Parts: sequence; C-alpha cells; structure tokens
Amino acid sequence: QQPSKLWVRGSNPLGRAITTQMKFFSLSLLLIYGFFTSQANAQSIYDMLNSGERKEAIKILRNLSDIENNIDAKYILGVLYNDASSINLCHIDDFCITKSLSNYQKAKEIFFKLYKEHKDPRAAYALGEFYDDHWFFSKDYKSAFNYYLFSAKLGIPEAQYNVANMYELGDGVKKDLVQSVRWYLQCNVSSLCGAGKEGIGDLIAQISEEDLYYAKSLVDYNLNEVDIRITVAR
Repeated sequence: QQPSKLWVRGSNPLGRAITTQMKFFSLSLLLIYGFFTSQANAQSIYDMLNSGERKEAIKILRNLSDIENNIDAKYILGVLYNDASSINLCHIDDFCITKSLSNYQKAKEIFFKLYKEHKDPRAAYALGEFYDDHWFFSKDYKSAFNYYLFSAKLGIPEAQYNVANMYELGDGVKKDLVQSVRWYLQCNVSSLCGAGKEGIGDLIAQISEEDLYYAKSLVDYNLNEVDIRITVAR
C-alpha cells in the first residue's frame, strides 16, 4: 500500500462501497462464506448472484435479515442498496429511487438500525461516510467523526485512517496532531495502510519525542481487523 496519508478520505477502492468498475459477478465466494455460518446459504447466494438470479439471492438475504435476524445479511443489504445503481439493481424492488439513482436513504436507514440495535462497527463506518462529504446527504463532520471513531476503536482500518485525517485537519473535532499520529500508526498496523512512520513523517516532525512516545503507546497491536467490504479481499 501507499503511505497512509496518500489515501484521500473515502477514496475507492479502499472504502466500503462496491466500486462502479466492479461487475456484480465478482463478489467473492470466500467473503460470502465469511459472512455466513451456513455454507448452504453462502453457496446458494453466490450461485444465484453468479448466474444472474439476483432477485432470488436478494430474497434469501431478506429472509436471513428479517426472519433469522442475521446481522451480516442486514449489512450486505445496506451495501447493495447503497451501490444499486452501479451494480444494475435498479430494476429490483425499491433499490433505486429513479432508474439510475440508488436508494441511499434506505441504505442509511438499514445502517442506522444496525448500529443502534447491534452496535455494528461496519454500519457505524457507513454512517460516517454518509455524513462525510456524501453528495446525497448534508455534510456533518462532527457526526462523521463520531461514527468513524466508534468503528475505529473496534478495528476498522478505514475508520482509523479517517479519524487520523480528521484530527490532522480539524474536521469535526479539535485539531490534535498527537491523536492524528496515534490513529495513523494504528491504521498502519493493518493491511489497509501498512506504511510505517515514513508516511506521516511531516506530522511526526511537528510533535515532541514525548508526544510521539505517548502516541505509540496508544497503538493496539492486538486489535482485530474488521473488513467492511463484500467484494474482494484487501
């Protein structure tokens, strides 16, 4: 990966959303298996998506979400609502509000409920994106920061990067270079950033040795990394 600061906040393909360049059939079987404990469900959904039976696959996801209260199915549905226009789902149910505009409001509702009821860090990250320079929703950096911070503490590298970036710029939170360095270094533990101190040398030069030591002491090397994407592994 490039040094962490070279990644602009929210850029694809490192973010949550399925990118417009990816075709729907490229969904990863391994990651679908990772979401569901039942291999039968995973295989069925994968086969249907691969063969173009998207309505049937979505029906299974809705059943898993509504009847079995499956958190991963809820999350995947939220992502599909968000990305519907770029992965050709606008002809299905209410996935789009026009022929070419995803139903972002529905995606937001799914993520908010998932965050509120289950404290899901992936949903919190998604909400952060909605408030952070999303063209469809009003900008609210303070809310974006709070959602990012919640998910950063629970192991989402993209959120860790975004928190660092917001501390650096003073977006939604008081500017704090020590905390910025701390979160850049936390992200650098993950497979997303992984650039080491070299990527943030300009920030490190602006804080004292004591503050750098403190920032390093806050890095959790045992924090489990949470993947927010449902397409391909990092």
